Amino acid sequence: MPACYNSSVNRQAGIYIHIPFCARKCTYCAFNTTDYFEDLAARYVDAVGREIHAWGARLAESNLHRTAVDTIYFGGGTPSIVEAEQLGALVAACREAFAVAPDAEVTIEINPATLTREKIAGWLAAGINRASVGVQSFIDEELSGLSRTHTATEARRTVAALREAGFANISLDLIAGLPAQSLKDWRFNLEEALRLDPEHLSLYLLEVKEGTQLYAQLKRGKLARPDDDTAAEMYRIICDATRRAGYEQYEISNFARLEPEPYKGMGSAPSRFRSRHNMKYWTGAPFFGMGCGAHSYDGQARWVNILKSESYIAAIDKNGEAIAERHDLSAEDRAAEALFMQLRLNEGVALEAFRDEYGLDVLARFGDELPRLAEADLIQIRDGRIMLTNKGRLLSNEVFVSLI
Repeated sequence: MPACYNSSVNRQAGIYIHIPFCARKCTYCAFNTTDYFEDLAARYVDAVGREIHAWGARLAESNLHRTAVDTIYFGGGTPSIVEAEQLGALVAACREAFAVAPDAEVTIEINPATLTREKIAGWLAAGINRASVGVQSFIDEELSGLSRTHTATEARRTVAALREAGFANISLDLIAGLPAQSLKDWRFNLEEALRLDPEHLSLYLLEVKEGTQLYAQLKRGKLARPDDDTAAEMYRIICDATRRAGYEQYEISNFARLEPEPYKGMGSAPSRFRSRHNMKYWTGAPFFGMGCGAHSYDGQARWVNILKSESYIAAIDKNGEAIAERHDLSAEDRAAEALFMQLRLNEGVALEAFRDEYGLDVLARFGDELPRLAEADLIQIRDGRIMLTNKGRLLSNEVFVSLI
């Protein structure tokens, strides 16, 4: 059994709920997914509800009060493929088992091909107030090559329908550096996304994971991806275009809309449209993952659930939990993880606060590497912080490897 939630971590927790079902697996996808069947989905949602209640009771018993939560995130897979009532039941389970804040951020990932107006109404009724739309591209040929099940027109209609229904916090996901994608193509995709005026953008450079269909296609020479110089230019376009459009880049691949005038008097205050849930991952706050393959972290340990949906359901039926692996973290592990995750944020690492919380003096520990990284224009150290530069965000893996 994993260590109980560390109450010394004075940050509210998040809940991640994994919905693994998809109509079809995308060529680039390395996530834990399975085919959608109504009966399987019903049994799975029931099992997740029971897992939520079991964890809520266990944590409440340990800490003598219900665990405070201020974000719930439905990820996948394709959460929007199941019925809205099923997701509503899971939100209700969270509110029963945990002390969910009245203003909690509740996010659903959406594939435009699975959208109906009835589902949107059901999501809002359930308290879901943030939509993350998996657009990926506004070019139909690119979508087809990725095995996406929606079209660019459906993506635009999805955003319009969400707006019409009352969603005031919409995020769009797009991928740059797709096979055969030109700079012109990427500029078009980004312009189309900005034209929809979302509150948030997640703009990723393509990562090809071993075991995916896309990896096999590239390895066989069936497809070619943009070279490194083109990918770097795409990233520069991302940073420049979003800044000009009034977005704050707060993480390597994430951008949140800043308040328009006359509210800009807030100065350098962070955008209120930052993903509050994802910020938990980057700042070391606790989060509890429900569902097959979901990950959890309580400040002292990490654990992950059984991957296969049927096996997960069987484990919940038998034990009330479905933990596959658990790792207790040493002080050194916690410091290393926190360093990498905080460096992903544009604010970087506050060196004095980091030393106080994790017992690691970053300047002393990495004194041999930091000057080299700074000279290469990958990091900068100023005002008591270490931060990635624009170049460093593009080449972040080189920085992280140097700090192992």
